[in-house]
Amino acid sequence: GAASAGSAGSGAGGSDSLAPGTAGTGTAGEPPAASGGMSAQRFAFLLASAATVLHLIGVISRALATQRVPWANMYEFATTSTAIVMVAFLAFSVRRTELRALGTFVVGPVLLVLLLAQTFWIVPAAELTPSLQNSHWIYIHIGVAIMATALSILGAVVASMQLLQATHERVLAERAATEEFPEHWGRFGHVLDRLPSSSSLEALSFRIHSVAFVCWTFTLIFGAIWAREAWGRFWGWDPKEVWTFIIWVIYAAYLHARATGGFRGSRAAGLALAGFVAVVFNYTIVNTVINGLHSYSGLG
Repeated sequence: GAASAGSAGSGAGGSDSLAPGTAGTGTAGEPPAASGGMSAQRFAFLLASAATVLHLIGVISRALATQRVPWANMYEFATTSTAIVMVAFLAFSVRRTELRALGTFVVGPVLLVLLLAQTFWIVPAAELTPSLQNSHWIYIHIGVAIMATALSILGAVVASMQLLQATHERVLAERAATEEFPEHWGRFGHVLDRLPSSSSLEALSFRIHSVAFVCWTFTLIFGAIWAREAWGRFWGWDPKEVWTFIIWVIYAAYLHARATGGFRGSRAAGLALAGFVAVVFNYTIVNTVINGLHSYSGLG
């Protein structure tokens, strides 16, 4: 959980504009370094950045070894999409140092996906199947799908932390009203104190999911065009098509419900997480259990 250690962004009562914390005398959003050395947060950020560079080198090495794009099966899709998750998170954190406190909760799911990929989904590097060769859509359609999946992972992390932060804020407010200030959630509570407020996390989640929704939209559009070229029809109710459409519908409902003001707080986060559950189902169960034309898992 490198990227969050020792961070001190805006706490549970931070502003909606994600204003960095002001504790200490170090860089905004960071605790001061001990004895003039590098702060724990900055060290963790650099460590996560170095790990991401190595991750990207691994993805590029796979592409060079196969002389093709590194996303032709489940293993490669997982390694590439998690690399994009980390790149996106680090890009956010460069300018908004208070977001670095989310690092542990971003790195955790990334490591879990990589563990699954290395344990269950890894396959030898090989050429593309004939159906995928000589088609520019493998660059466009699957490339956009990877972006959509990566942003869905990142959005789900932020939505989950929004729910935890909202609970933390509510308990602190209740105890403040009764002038009781015992420890809440121990060290984990201190981690939440360093995160932006729940309303700030909700706004960030909405922005991430808005971009993810655009990517899912183009995933459907480009997939339909490719299907027309490959199979002679735009839509055939293939399981992968159906579940991608379900994902799109859930995220569309989330964005519409929140934009109209009806869904806020935990209800909005819950709907966003429902979309992510559909993403996980689509990637795992649909790829490995349900037979369909999109059989590119590479697992045999």
